[in-house]
Amino acid sequence: MPRRPRIMSSTGIYHIILRSVNQHLIFEEDSDYQKFLYILSDCKMKYDIKVYAYCLMDNHIHLLLNSPADKLSVFFQSLGTKFVRWYNNKYLRTGHLFQDRFRSTSVESERAFLAAIVYIHNNPVKANMCRYPSEYRWSSYNAYYSQKNSLIDASLADKIAGDRDSLHRFFSRATNHSNDELFADDHKMQKLFLTDEKALEVFISTSKLTSTSEVNNLNRVQRNRLICELRDKGLTIKQIARLMDISLATVKRLSKMIP
Repeated sequence: MPRRPRIMSSTGIYHIILRSVNQHLIFEEDSDYQKFLYILSDCKMKYDIKVYAYCLMDNHIHLLLNSPADKLSVFFQSLGTKFVRWYNNKYLRTGHLFQDRFRSTSVESERAFLAAIVYIHNNPVKANMCRYPSEYRWSSYNAYYSQKNSLIDASLADKIAGDRDSLHRFFSRATNHSNDELFADDHKMQKLFLTDEKALEVFISTSKLTSTSEVNNLNRVQRNRLICELRDKGLTIKQIARLMDISLATVKRLSKMIP
């Protein structure tokens, strides 16, 4: 079935979601987050992109940006190629890291623009990774609260709200319900036994591997034993599948072996 043409925004503003292949873990260490932001900054300047918000999650990335229609695809092609080349070299892996096509939602109104900022910054809270957006290190939330961030253009949000104090009041009033109506399919809250950050720690300590990519060096018996051990330590089936880059069906089948 042919792909449907991408809906172009009349404002040039898009809420973008980049997802990893098979929910593979994108960021394992601080240096992974830092490298992505460095490449994002480089591509932003090269293609004359404005970035209004970002949030780097374990297996997907949110961006709110303004891009000329003819530069959107080449911008993401460059961003993805540079980061994946670095990532694969670091973790001694090959192949794709991101899904072939990024998801874009056109942002056509001022209300939708402000709501998108709130929604993006609230992702770590909804994923039980922190209590408040300000606690999460890898989003642009604090750029709207006087923290210097050369990546972020906060002037449009200020202009829409009237001033920074009014913008902060809007952020405070915004509810999860109102944002879920705008982006109902973007993110579904999951009740996790462990946060994904903690799950990675458990994976490293249990497997004795230095990174998730080394799972490929395990034989079938070692891999299956590790899956059962991780389930026994409280990791969810989805967490294990993401960390080990294997199918949910395989994890589910082996999980049934646990007494």
